[in-house]
Amino acid sequence: MMQPRTSLAVTAALLLVAGCNKQASQQPGNEVAAPAASTPSAMLRAAAEPFEVLTEESFAAAWDRVDKLIGDARGASAKARGVMSPAQAVALDQSLAMIADARRARDRPALALASVETYRQLVEAQDPAAAEPPIAVSLLDYAGFRYDALVQAPRVDWAAVHDASSFAQQQWKAIEPAIKSDSLKGAAANSVNALDTAAAAQNVAVARSAAATELAMVDLLEEHLALQGKKTP
Repeated sequence: MMQPRTSLAVTAALLLVAGCNKQASQQPGNEVAAPAASTPSAMLRAAAEPFEVLTEESFAAAWDRVDKLIGDARGASAKARGVMSPAQAVALDQSLAMIADARRARDRPALALASVETYRQLVEAQDPAAAEPPIAVSLLDYAGFRYDALVQAPRVDWAAVHDASSFAQQQWKAIEPAIKSDSLKGAAANSVNALDTAAAAQNVAVARSAAATELAMVDLLEEHLALQGKKTP
């Protein structure tokens, strides 16, 4: 099936911007330092990442692999409980219970969605002033993973898919003013708009392609913002 022209344009822009960012990152003095793991926000971010992996692999991984990923995610979240409020810890326990229920039922869509919601909870528990990358960037990642999980369900809830694309638009609007590269800004806007287009068309193949492009774009946004921070006096 031929890709829509808009998807091809977005893909080409992604490749161009990725090449520019890679060259910039290789310049002396532009190495990106990881945030200190001892800060509360860094601990929460580190705890969120295994849930992102679990979400991504929920549909295709063998069950023994899924069990390992669930164990890794639970272990990571346990380390972050000490920096969470009581209410946040209760919400985390509820999400972990939903993951366990989905695993027992062998319900892969429910597992992916419960996992990505746990990722969101941990991301949003960060201090906005200290989060690296900014919380809105991580939530743009969340929106792409949730969107992709929704369209892989046996019966797609297109209203929920549209809600995920609208949420992605909200996060992009929050991020856009911080992006200094016009080419990256244009490609990112196109990738988020493609989520809306695919949701309106209710086409699973196009929607999954749009989600993959948007998720790749989030990686570029993270790198771009990290490089900007490195260059700031």
